[in-house]
Amino acid sequence: MGCLFTLVTLLVQPFYSINLWLSDQLFTSESPSPNIVIAGIDDNTFEAYGRWADWPRSLHTQAIDNLSQAGAKVIGFDVIFTDSSPDDEMLATAIAEADNVVLAAVGTQPISQAGAEITYDNFLLPISSLEQAASDTGHANVVPDGDGTVRRLPLIVKSSSGQVYPALTLAVLHRHFSMTLPQEYLLENGTVNLLARDIPVDTSYGLRINFAADNEKRPYVSYGDVISGDFDPSLVKNKIVLIGMTATGEPDTWAIPTSASKIPGVFIHASAMDTILTERFLTELGIIITLMIMLLLVGITAFALPRCGNWYWTDVVKGAGITIGLFVACLVAGFFAFDRGYIVGLLYPLLLLPVIYVGNVLYMVITAQSDKRFVKELFGRYISPQIAKEIVSRADAGELHLGGEQREISVFFADIRNFTQISEQLSPEATVKMLNTYLSVVADAIVQHDGIVNKFGGDSIMAVWNAPQPQPEHALLAVKAAWEAQQKVAGLQQSDRQLLPVQLGIGINTGIALAGNIGSVGRTEYTVIGDSINTASRICSSTPGGEVWIGAETYNQTKDYIETEELEAQRLKGKSAPIEVYRVTGMHPSNPSE
Repeated sequence: MGCLFTLVTLLVQPFYSINLWLSDQLFTSESPSPNIVIAGIDDNTFEAYGRWADWPRSLHTQAIDNLSQAGAKVIGFDVIFTDSSPDDEMLATAIAEADNVVLAAVGTQPISQAGAEITYDNFLLPISSLEQAASDTGHANVVPDGDGTVRRLPLIVKSSSGQVYPALTLAVLHRHFSMTLPQEYLLENGTVNLLARDIPVDTSYGLRINFAADNEKRPYVSYGDVISGDFDPSLVKNKIVLIGMTATGEPDTWAIPTSASKIPGVFIHASAMDTILTERFLTELGIIITLMIMLLLVGITAFALPRCGNWYWTDVVKGAGITIGLFVACLVAGFFAFDRGYIVGLLYPLLLLPVIYVGNVLYMVITAQSDKRFVKELFGRYISPQIAKEIVSRADAGELHLGGEQREISVFFADIRNFTQISEQLSPEATVKMLNTYLSVVADAIVQHDGIVNKFGGDSIMAVWNAPQPQPEHALLAVKAAWEAQQKVAGLQQSDRQLLPVQLGIGINTGIALAGNIGSVGRTEYTVIGDSINTASRICSSTPGGEVWIGAETYNQTKDYIETEELEAQRLKGKSAPIEVYRVTGMHPSNPSE
């Protein structure tokens, strides 16, 4: 079941969003980098300078001049200047003089990927004069996962014409380190070498962002204060300043793993820069690693769970303990792996464990029920269903221990007369067939009268009543079984003339015996021991073929229900005094159970 669940989940990958959400819970409370400052175009800025569409670009000129004078290392605009305005020449001059301004472009209408990179049909670019004045231009596209949460940022994208656009993040960082953007971005072994770092990315050049836990702690200044010059220059000196929309109601907001509410896109670019600057990279371990983990769990549980025992409630608790232990171990391992920069898909391994546990419980229950049915059916060949149920019940409760108890029982012995001479006339196969035919008739009669077939001894059979289950009329049941067996044997011989005629002698005795499990810890047998058993065996040896003889105590308990003939006291082997014996001649008509 575990292997099947592993195969199905990794091929179908259900609960995709839950799997992503689970990995989101592993982020720890890392503080954002103090070297990146957000200059937010916020509500206060709009209150001071009016609507964005009405802004003269001279305001941006003032902002760039003020940031340059304050010593900002790089100025990145997460806004797009796609339309011309009267102040473009002034703004282009400010950008060129600052020599550290990176502008943004945005790809629109994503199309099918011809290669690994995300490809857009069209790009919104800054106007030519501003683009030429800028140090670099980078794309500001943010691409959420299927559940709408942003977890990665594409470091490069392409236009339909094949033009490569690096991310605003890369463009700003290259300017920060005074490095030129590369012409090619080679993806090797899941990494791309940029900024003297091997940056892990996916096949679409997506960088998994290691988000800070609290973006409110990121250094921030209102863009309106930057325009007016009313800010502390030390806040931006030698820092990266990212300018972007943060006002209420702006559409450029996104869900991220570490925030309950959506955050402005400029914070996402800042977090991506943080990840690269601090080299706190996250690598998503692929489906092969998840497969190996799940197969390892299947192997561990396949070894451990069946060794919990016979599946009593204590064993169920043991199995649950093993499952919970592995569950916690997976969570802890996933946390430590994440802390070291590796994202493990935890959902499917965690789901696998209860599936295996429940499957194992169901298997054990079904197997146990099947075993019980088999045992009952097997016992049913030799004992009555009621007694079979009693023995199985005691075994389930763990009450079939070595040892026994003193109790009154009735013992039945039957054997075939002149068996030695008969067997000499038959082949081994014919002898076995003859024994099976006659002893089956006797065993059926015993079982029908609630007796236990205790032993087969070649040509003989031994049965017991009143053990292990109490049977108040045990003596009468034994006699009825014996009488019926003799009648059936006679009837069988009359109906099948080809059957070799044989005669059975049956002896019954009632008395005190030790009844219980005899043997060793590994191998036990439920049997009876005592002088009354020996007496029954001796009576059987003296009984002529076709007759039923019973001892004195059996007679005393059944005389109101049977017809008998008192015989001469028998001197039996091993007995110092003669034993009183009766021959059964019929069942009394007044027997209410007949």
